[in-house]
Amino acid sequence: MLGLTQGEEVTEAQLRNLFGERRRHPYADRIEADRLAAGGSPKKAFRAGALGRRVTVTGVDFVFRPQPTIYLLWAFGGEETRRVIEAAHEYAIERVLEWIEDEVAVVRYGKDGIYRERPPGGLIAARFRHYEARSGRPWLHGHLLLSVKGQRLDGKWGSIHTTALHENTVAASALYNELVATEVCEELGLATEPRTVTPGRRPVMEIAGIPHELIRWTARRSDQIAACLTELEHEYVTAVDDDGESRGPCPWSPSGPAPR
Repeated sequence: MLGLTQGEEVTEAQLRNLFGERRRHPYADRIEADRLAAGGSPKKAFRAGALGRRVTVTGVDFVFRPQPTIYLLWAFGGEETRRVIEAAHEYAIERVLEWIEDEVAVVRYGKDGIYRERPPGGLIAARFRHYEARSGRPWLHGHLLLSVKGQRLDGKWGSIHTTALHENTVAASALYNELVATEVCEELGLATEPRTVTPGRRPVMEIAGIPHELIRWTARRSDQIAACLTELEHEYVTAVDDDGESRGPCPWSPSGPAPR
């Protein structure tokens, strides 16, 4: 899927790496001392420095990436072309975030989350822009880290329904792709053309005139995944007969070599 990918959960283990096993704020001792000095009870003063109740998800990371021909144009184009594409990228992210706030995000509360309402003040988010892929090749993309906490109409805080966010990633992806392509084409006087990514599925609209063969140059990670799948398939076929019975020690069992 191009554009917006399914969010990655920020786990409790990552919080422990940041704040330690005691689940305390980095300045917890100072916060507690200030509350005690102000006349607060020891119990409330201690709780003020805590990170909160035990949770499994604290945020959702959405990754926005333009269509391949657009970030190829960004990588090889001139300064003005890069400026236009980056502006279109930021504009599209802002519009998608507004759509999520207005149409998707809901705060759940009450028994089993029976009550739901839009967060009137919007969502809490942090945005980061990256210019390279893990391989070091040029790849314009942005991360939008959304907190799963939202404020209700009565001023209290509740949990954002993350399932609703995940269920709408395809729609958000399509909206982002359309906005980016429209802005780039209008500003640079370009046109789009369809590219079939998966036979039988809706094609992706790419910038016309840019050879699609160049897209393979950026697909290093996809090639690595494909090679790994081929290797794992060979190991499975070698270890299992046509009836699904093991031919011997499974390559990924404790008695066989560890999986790579």
